[in-house]
Amino acid sequence: MPIIPQETIEKILDSTNIVELIEGYFPLKRAGVNFVAVCPFHNEKSASFNVSPSRQAYHCFGCGAGGDAIGFVREYENLSFPEAVRKLADKAGVLIQEEEVDPKALARQRGRKDVLRMQKAAADFFHSLLLKKQIAQPARDYLKARGFGIEVAKTWKFGYAPEDQRMFFDWANTEGFAIPQLVEGGLAKWRDEDNPNRGAYSFFRHRLMFPVNNDMGEPIAFSGRVLSKEQKGGKYVNSPETSVFDKSKTFFGLDRSKRPILQNKRAIVFEGQLDLIAAFEGGIPNIVAPLGTAFTEHHAKILKRHTDEVILCYDSDTAGQNAAKKTFRVLAPSGMLVRLAVLPEGDDPDTFIRKFGIEKFQETLEASQEYFDHQVDRRGSSLNQGSLRERLGFAKELASDVALMDDKMIQDSLISRITVRLGVGEDDIRRLVMQAGTDRAKAEKSKSRRENQQKAREAESPDSKRVEPTVIPSRAIKFLCKALLTCPNTRAIIASKPIPDFFSDLTDTELLSRIWQSDVDPASPSSVNAFIGLLPTPDQICINRLLIEESPEGTPEHAEECLLSLKKQSIQNKIGVAKGQLGNPDISPTDVEMLQKLLLDLRSQLNDIARPR
Repeated sequence: MPIIPQETIEKILDSTNIVELIEGYFPLKRAGVNFVAVCPFHNEKSASFNVSPSRQAYHCFGCGAGGDAIGFVREYENLSFPEAVRKLADKAGVLIQEEEVDPKALARQRGRKDVLRMQKAAADFFHSLLLKKQIAQPARDYLKARGFGIEVAKTWKFGYAPEDQRMFFDWANTEGFAIPQLVEGGLAKWRDEDNPNRGAYSFFRHRLMFPVNNDMGEPIAFSGRVLSKEQKGGKYVNSPETSVFDKSKTFFGLDRSKRPILQNKRAIVFEGQLDLIAAFEGGIPNIVAPLGTAFTEHHAKILKRHTDEVILCYDSDTAGQNAAKKTFRVLAPSGMLVRLAVLPEGDDPDTFIRKFGIEKFQETLEASQEYFDHQVDRRGSSLNQGSLRERLGFAKELASDVALMDDKMIQDSLISRITVRLGVGEDDIRRLVMQAGTDRAKAEKSKSRRENQQKAREAESPDSKRVEPTVIPSRAIKFLCKALLTCPNTRAIIASKPIPDFFSDLTDTELLSRIWQSDVDPASPSSVNAFIGLLPTPDQICINRLLIEESPEGTPEHAEECLLSLKKQSIQNKIGVAKGQLGNPDISPTDVEMLQKLLLDLRSQLNDIARPR
């Protein structure tokens, strides 16, 4: 039984605009009466993700994901159903009164909610220390040396993690957070994973703290920077992954920059948080930074949902250039245009802005070259005087990157430019690109085979979550299902009658019967979506896809025609069965006579259906 009343769920759905909700996560583009985007739930290059304002539902024609506003939040943020309902209820200002408590669901909800509450409380604690306590003076001094004043610290809610662990654990105790909760939330670690009785230590000590927010601006993790050269650990340390934080899917600053990225039609990617903040405060808001981890396919998917152009502004040293190369190779298959902004040797964005000003930095961004032009300029001039072998060696390196571009027109343009710039034969470049493409295809095929094997093993597992949608081959049944859920007039006429007896002689009518008998209101998308949410998952996927597809509005007349068609089909099924029984060599004369009379009656019924009305 649901723990939240159905009326409450419908009220929440009525109060939520699914288009506005999803656009709070990533941009949508209008396509006729619907909106489309690249699907956030699977890898794709064309937009298969559809959002219907009229149905207040979404569906991906690529992977089959679909549902209402609650379903989207549940899937996108990996929440349980009650958690997603409560999140939307809070946004809509709807009070939830529970009918029954599910202990397991309640425990999961409380665990995740406690982690989020703990992150926010920790952000407040660290921020208060930075602003008010003498022990945080080294952090304030560092910020001052980097040119960040108190207002910037307040805007970005910088904080200070104390070196004295007792101060941190005393705060946690006062707030009511137990040590296991601190560990679960990434704020503490066990001294011995196998023996928690040995106690825990605070994860961040004597560090300048940067809260990391999700897309909605809620703190979900932290990034801490060292304040002295003697400190152990990396220059930046990020929170470990938790139930609310996955660094491979998170950008620092995206909660502030997603709208500017959409407006500017380009994203600028930095390596560090302070670089980003310096540029943002200087008036360049369309910027993001990954969190101390390799740029991932998830990062590329996030950017692709917002823009088709990316500028990489990494450090000018060898490590920075290598990072830029790796990032390009992740971005290129998505079809985005990738540019490189080159800073003077020894500078990062923050130091450059402090030396030369934000306007000069903006000029550097505008002068950024496309990735291939930069690569050729960087090495090509020295190779022009070199041997053909050296130039072909560099061409081979570039060819592997050209092969990442799926657009053949772009490939042809790049091949021509490389040929002219390096002074090598075009056929040689094409051969190298073709070989690189072949190697890439083999690697992807091998990867796909491994993934399919893994999926097969998971499918055999009793815990597998793989779900195949219900299949309705009959066009008449599809029409009736959709009409009864979307056309008030048709439903009022058709569903006011009992379910036809002949449904029992047909396959695939179980879902139609359930829709027929429901109390759903086709004029209310929230009523429809709430009903769909009660169906088994295979039926949900089937109906969501059916409703999102554009088709002529169903009329009562068409519905009656479909019912006649189904009745005809049921009679034909009976005729087939009777004929099969007549073919039985052991049948008695009495049964033969009975079946022949039945066939005459059934054929008469078919003739009645066929007569004009």
